[in-house]
Amino acid sequence: MERKRITIIGVGLIGGSLAIQLHEKKLSSKLIGVDVNEEHAKKAAELELVDEIMPLDEAIQQSDVIILAIPVDALVSLLPVILDKADRQIVLDSGSTKSQLIDVVKGHPKRGRYVATHPMWGTEYSGPEAAVRNAFENKAVIICNAEESDADALDWVKHMYQKIGMHLLEMEANAHDLHAAYVSHISHITSFALANTVLEKEKGEKAIFELASTGFESTEDKV
Repeated sequence: MERKRITIIGVGLIGGSLAIQLHEKKLSSKLIGVDVNEEHAKKAAELELVDEIMPLDEAIQQSDVIILAIPVDALVSLLPVILDKADRQIVLDSGSTKSQLIDVVKGHPKRGRYVATHPMWGTEYSGPEAAVRNAFENKAVIICNAEESDADALDWVKHMYQKIGMHLLEMEANAHDLHAAYVSHISHITSFALANTVLEKEKGEKAIFELASTGFESTEDKV
């Protein structure tokens, strides 16, 4: 597939990390950055994550592909606006929930240009400086309600993710959101289970709390 002129809206951790791989894997002929945070936009340009920073409307006009790498609460209001302004462009997002986004553009005349995706990667850091090379290698990406997207848009998005090293999964949006919620709680569940196990094993041994200090003692109050 030929290289595309790609706009990334939100050049922070996710957008910046995508930019690195889109460039290195020769998927982009030009990378345009859009960010409401002027400091982030300036830093993304300084770090050469993108070739140029542009206002939203100009970026849309000059793009073949538009990637929205911003929080879901902002996506809900921005996605319909992007589709209103789009023509032939492919539009995709990296939001962590999907059903609300799909609902908000249901029935939109350009709905087919949108591909709902969730690349399963992230860290606790933010901003362009947090961008990571090879961040998406050997990770999963979920594509939701794929049948609602135009074939050419879907094919290119799949090609993009596979080119940057991700493996594809398809899922219905509501099922995705349910499973993603379960996954996000795994660390809490395992921590709770571990705490219960240790407390059971060390029943009557108050020295364990001296070793673990106040952090573990506070856990005892909750289990």
